[in-house]
Amino acid sequence: MTLNRRTLLKTMAGSPLALALPSFAADAYPSKPVTLVVPQPAGGGADALCRALQAKVQESLGQTIIIDNRAGAAGNIGTQFGLGQAADGYTAVFVNLATVALNPHLYSKTGYKVSDMQPVILLAKVANIIVANPGKVSAKNLKELIAQAKATPGKLTYGTAGNGSGNHLGGEMLKKMAGIDLMHVPYKGGAPAINAVLGGEIDLAVADPLAVLAHVKAGTLRAIAVTSPTRSKYLPDLPSVAETVPGYDATSLAGIVVPKGTPAAAADKLNKAFGQALKNPEIASRLASQLYEPSGAGPTEFASLMASEDARWAKLIKQLNVQLD
Repeated sequence: MTLNRRTLLKTMAGSPLALALPSFAADAYPSKPVTLVVPQPAGGGADALCRALQAKVQESLGQTIIIDNRAGAAGNIGTQFGLGQAADGYTAVFVNLATVALNPHLYSKTGYKVSDMQPVILLAKVANIIVANPGKVSAKNLKELIAQAKATPGKLTYGTAGNGSGNHLGGEMLKKMAGIDLMHVPYKGGAPAINAVLGGEIDLAVADPLAVLAHVKAGTLRAIAVTSPTRSKYLPDLPSVAETVPGYDATSLAGIVVPKGTPAAAADKLNKAFGQALKNPEIASRLASQLYEPSGAGPTEFASLMASEDARWAKLIKQLNVQLD
């Protein structure tokens, strides 16, 4: 008897083999390298965090994690690229405060929608550090820095990872709340901004701790304050901005998302792999000592945080009157 194509498909649909195919596909993931798109340049804090986790995530998945740095437009370029890839589990995207809660209110067109993000895991919360070139800035603390800024309005320069970045908005918030005038100098990522302040091209930087703490310890940069509401237990001698400017809070976040529609089985494996990396004692200790507060919160909790931060910063951006296009 000859079976036509339709009859053959109907026969296969009810077979044990067909019923086993979905679980087989899930079990086979990942069968090739996974690309992690980092919308910031190599050498910056975001890149350093992802590379700190890379080896352990690879170990869990049994596949290579390729870190693809695609910087520009405060993370818009890389985020657009990453979310535009196939929703098959082989592309993940690093996100931070800028890409999930700032850019949608700063740019008329970001090139992506937050609703296109499928949350995987909240890696950590992190405060930035305000650092100064000790050869150019005499201030030893925030109170002295504010006094110096008021005595020379518009003269002190501060660098950030770019217009619209979390560093930038944190700096603008400080300017408004402290009543000072600093000149913002945007760079294409955290690493170039740090190099600029190290070289004396600018006076200050609002920077990711992973990228600057080594310079602070070496004495080539002076830490002025941390942008979280309270001091870090790992830097108890470094005051928070809020101690001098009450109510100030510019804490950022770091997480992993995938393009919306990615199979749940693939997203779950990524969640577990990154979560296990965060629990590694050596990595957890290293991140915490660099002011990262490891989280590991899953998709539901991460989505809730994204929504609450979006609402908070939408209000603040309106108050700061910042618009980038």
